[in-house]
Order: sequence, then C-alpha cells, then structure tokens
Amino acid sequence: MRCLQQPEWGWGWLIRAKRDLSVTLSTGHPTCVEDLLPAPQQAHLFPQVTVIEDIPCHLATAQLPAVEEPWAVLSSQPPSLQTFALYGQRFGGIEPHFKDHKSGAFQVLDSGLREAAALTRLFMVLDSAILIALIVGLLFVQNQQRSRLDWHSQRGLSFLQLELRDIARRCYERVAILLLKALLSKSPPAACATCGLCLPS
Repeated sequence: MRCLQQPEWGWGWLIRAKRDLSVTLSTGHPTCVEDLLPAPQQAHLFPQVTVIEDIPCHLATAQLPAVEEPWAVLSSQPPSLQTFALYGQRFGGIEPHFKDHKSGAFQVLDSGLREAAALTRLFMVLDSAILIALIVGLLFVQNQQRSRLDWHSQRGLSFLQLELRDIARRCYERVAILLLKALLSKSPPAACATCGLCLPS
C-alpha cells in the first residue's frame, strides 16, 4: 500500500483486509476489523482510517447475501457501496489472471524479483506469451480438438491452460504449433467450473 500511494504511480487500489488487522478510525479510536463487521445484508463505511501504523486509507465492510464470509475492503478512494462492486470484479478476470502468473502457469513468485522495473519487464514478456497461447488455444478449440486435452462434458479448462498443455504435448512429439490467426470477432463459449454450470460470454 505504501508503494501504491507514491504520487508518481497515480494508482487507485482496493485490498481485502484480514479480520485481525488493527485499524485506527478517524476519531482516533483503535480497533480491529473483526469489531467493525456489520450484521447480515448490511454495510459499514469508514472514511479516513489508518492501518499498519501510518498508512491512511478508507475501509468498507459488508455482509453480502451471496458471499459466505464478510468482506472488509481497504481503499485509496472514499468508500461507498460501489467499493464492493469494484472489488468483486477481481473474481471474474483479475483473480484468474493473477493465478496464471503465480501457481497456475508461470510461478512468478519463484523469480524472487521485487524491483518494479524488472517485474514490469517480466510481466510484459509473460503477457505476450499469454496472448500467443490464448490465440492458439482459441484455434485449438475452433478446430474441434478440445476433447483431446479437456475431458469435461463442456469446456472446463481456460484457453491458456488448454494451449499450455497442447504446447507441452507438441514439444514432446516435436510437432510445430498452429499458425497464429486473427482472433474471432465473437467470443467463444466461456469455460465451465467443474460444477458444470456454464454461462454464455
């Protein structure tokens, strides 16, 4: 959070807070997140709090109907009900992308890099690799080959995971990857979780 608050970055941010995090309210009263969680289907907004001794931010807590655990979200922007909608976006696209960079595909944490410039260059390379894999993965599915690597009744693997597996197979068999083509103008069907529920994209 200290890093993100540097003015030259100009980033806004939302970060989930743990229950035992110490928070100093705008009144100067110290407490912990656990004591600020609301009753079910309610939300509490706490502007101008301080965490980790000297980091100014804002806090929003809620017990949302469709979520098992209460949310406590720290934010660089004044809190509102929109805070929870913005934070919820991480689960649709941001979270899977992070997972691919970490445990899902590339093991970025094992690089040990902490310098912003070095990490920026690394992510540029990885994102280029992801784009290539996504294009080839789309072609893989378009060519009716998905069932060779994905045994769900409907597509259960992401395009990235499909193509990483296909690339590993092709390297083992010493077969060239598919030629890259332009992406389709219409999104293909979304991947399904193992529960079997699919939604059109």
